[in-house]
Amino acid sequence: MAFCLSCAGRSGSDSDEIPLSGTWQLFSSAEINADGEQLSSPEGHWTGGYSTEVPGTVLAALVENGVYPDPFYGRNLKSLPGYRVGRWLAMPPESPFYPTWWYRRTFRLPEHFNGKNLILIFDGINYKANIWFNGMRIADSTRVIGMFRRFDFDVTDAARPGETNVIAVQVSAPGKLPDIRYRTKQLEATTGWDDHNPQPPDLNMGIWRDVRIRATGPVTLEHPYVVTDLDLPSLERARLTVSVRLHNLTSEKISGVLEGRIESTKFSQTVALGANEEKTVLFHPDDHQALNLVNPRLWWPHPLGPQNLYLAELSFRANDSVSDRRKVRFGIREVSTYINDEGWRGYKVNGRNVLIRGGAWMTSDMLLRLTHRRYDALIRYAREANLNMLRSEGFSIRETDEFYDLCDQYGVMVTQQIFGRSIPDEDLAVANVEDMILRIRNHPSLVHFLGHDETFPTPSLDRAYRDLIETYTPERTYQPHSGAFHIEQRYQTGGTRTGTLELWTYVPPAHYYTHKADGAWGFAQSGGIGGVVAPYESMRRMMPESALWPVFNETFSFHTVLQSVDYFGVLIDAMRNRYGEPQDIEEFCRKGWVSNYESARAMFEAYGRNKYDALGITTWKYDAAWPASITWQYIDWFLNATGAYYGAKKACEALHVQYSYDDHSICVVNGLYRDFQDLKVDARLLDFDLAEKVSRSATVDVPPDGVVRVFSLEPPGDLSGCYFIRLKLSDRNGEPLSDNFYWLSTVPDLEGEKGYRTIEQGWDIMTATPRSYSDFTRLQDLERVTLDVSAEIRPGVQNEKNPHSSADEFIAAVKVRNPSDRLAFFIHLAAVRETDGLEIAPAFWSDNCFALLPGESRTVHARFYSRDLDGSPARIKIGGWNIEPGFATLQEDK
Repeated sequence: MAFCLSCAGRSGSDSDEIPLSGTWQLFSSAEINADGEQLSSPEGHWTGGYSTEVPGTVLAALVENGVYPDPFYGRNLKSLPGYRVGRWLAMPPESPFYPTWWYRRTFRLPEHFNGKNLILIFDGINYKANIWFNGMRIADSTRVIGMFRRFDFDVTDAARPGETNVIAVQVSAPGKLPDIRYRTKQLEATTGWDDHNPQPPDLNMGIWRDVRIRATGPVTLEHPYVVTDLDLPSLERARLTVSVRLHNLTSEKISGVLEGRIESTKFSQTVALGANEEKTVLFHPDDHQALNLVNPRLWWPHPLGPQNLYLAELSFRANDSVSDRRKVRFGIREVSTYINDEGWRGYKVNGRNVLIRGGAWMTSDMLLRLTHRRYDALIRYAREANLNMLRSEGFSIRETDEFYDLCDQYGVMVTQQIFGRSIPDEDLAVANVEDMILRIRNHPSLVHFLGHDETFPTPSLDRAYRDLIETYTPERTYQPHSGAFHIEQRYQTGGTRTGTLELWTYVPPAHYYTHKADGAWGFAQSGGIGGVVAPYESMRRMMPESALWPVFNETFSFHTVLQSVDYFGVLIDAMRNRYGEPQDIEEFCRKGWVSNYESARAMFEAYGRNKYDALGITTWKYDAAWPASITWQYIDWFLNATGAYYGAKKACEALHVQYSYDDHSICVVNGLYRDFQDLKVDARLLDFDLAEKVSRSATVDVPPDGVVRVFSLEPPGDLSGCYFIRLKLSDRNGEPLSDNFYWLSTVPDLEGEKGYRTIEQGWDIMTATPRSYSDFTRLQDLERVTLDVSAEIRPGVQNEKNPHSSADEFIAAVKVRNPSDRLAFFIHLAAVRETDGLEIAPAFWSDNCFALLPGESRTVHARFYSRDLDGSPARIKIGGWNIEPGFATLQEDK
């Protein structure tokens, strides 16, 4: 049997291919007395075990089969055998996941596969495996090791076209290490969870990605790649270099024609291959004039332009027949990074500066149930908020092709981190990285590589990473370390900084303006805002009611971070002192949302105002791998958006009016590459009783990608303790372009003593005793407001203006009016199912968590998928800080 590392690519193939995902049998080797030869024999018949879907981990299968309760609810995960508290690398030998587990699949091969070369492909196995096919062992665990590698096997001799075939895979988990205390977070080429959620006791063992069989002729095509070289600054021409690796599977010489097509553009060349030869063949634009494109359609990150994509098709023809075909999708764009005079890393797209505002992407499910629904929702949420980068974090998985496909489609750039820490088996680490680069390098969304998280790779690993990037994708840039804790070290780490304990817990909004070292200056790979509170509905779904209040209990803590809810004590103290003591979990969530909104908005607004002294941030973190009550999450595991998300979405408007917490300036921030003229800015400063104290207006022109400080809105001396600012931006015709509403305090947030204390679990957490807190406690006294709400619904239609809409989507237009003489504060709307009252998720709102002054009205839109209704009618749930709860029926739009 021939063994080949990562010969397959998910770039697509027209060759015959059958997927082997779907239903498999699963057995524990501790419970079945059989070997691989017996289990994989087509003449054998094995009953029992568990029915499971592949891709899927062992634990996910056992949960699906009812062996264990839902590990995401309450403290169920702690009851699972093999679970350990805290962060751990060694699996206990008594764990049911310590023995190997068998995956078995019976299937029929098409009769027309007879006479072809058949290749069995595994896109991902964690962590080691012995593989058997029709009674023959085709690979053992000395070869099949490493979570982030693809494996291909020539099974032509063992296969039985037109008959029953059997695969048996014996999987061994990671974590079979000496059970000692390790002074590292990662030792093997597998996933890890750092401190942001617990670890599953099986350590994600299993066949976690697709399995399939390809039928080809004598020559296969592997690793197709299109490199684009764009003329800057004109953008008028692009030179394409196309490459593919050819592999002659026979022991004879073969000559044929390699043909390529990109839309109407065709190119070809004759290629001769020796026996069993592998050769990379290039189509260079100097030799093939057709690969010099005039006025190419470019790929841009959203919202800077469209996400144009091209399809390249390659085939090899020998002896008057096509031996193999490949398709690969790519985008034409030029992304570069640079180090500025202050030592910070900046980004350019198609020759133009771009401010990075995004987040750290985590594996979307702790059990690796990686569904299209979850990927699509999370990445679309980022697009809808104009978040333009996700940093794929090195402790989680090397993301699937679907993740990158959707980032390409939605216009979200990706920085790919390589590992969390240095792996002692450096050859294995390099093999994993090599395969990852070959797999993801065609994606235009991929723009930069990071080495390790908060640490440097060993010199030999760093050198290997650089060599791999230079060999396979020299167009991308690399830095060895995610970011400096001490900013003077940014010159060594790669021009970025990481977060601080203070940022990861809580800082008030003004901090991002007033603190240069860890505020909106330079580039932050981490940091951001700490302690994002989940929606009340999500809280109810992740734990029993008895655990919801008070929050300092074991179950609630279990759904925060490994350090427990105590880690976010600084946030909770700030909530209590700034907004008043919450009396129940609903009030706790409401005050947490308001606090998260103002901090997230201020952080992203500060980066916008300060560009390009501030070059960007990928805030820690964007999503969560399991249900979390308080953690770092803009979108929670239930796919509900948080208050932090809506604050970020407001701040990242493409054309935006905002207030500055440091100097009271009102600014217009333009995130587009075109100018705007004759814009009108209106600003009103209101006392707590809504009496107007200051009103200013101005007309401004804003240059492309520019920032204009319009005027200062200094608070007068006779203000109430809590006051408000309403901002509006409109065009020359009075059409609204942006609005903003701030609640501010005459009492400033002033730092005091800071320190650390060690909690029971052994973690050091931050403590803070500010000299003063902003005082928003009067917001508790706002009288209730009953809103006038009407809503219409219509099906989505995909067109040029809405390329990501579809007939599976509903669009709700919700008109909200405040008929009272009081402030309607922090209005929150949700689309819910009528049958069970659960919020429809995902739901993409044009705006949410907004305020209306007396007599004001606003129409906002929500998009959600019909499939998420489960056959139930939808209606709009109305809530907010001082909003009388209610519902609005969705009327069909005539």
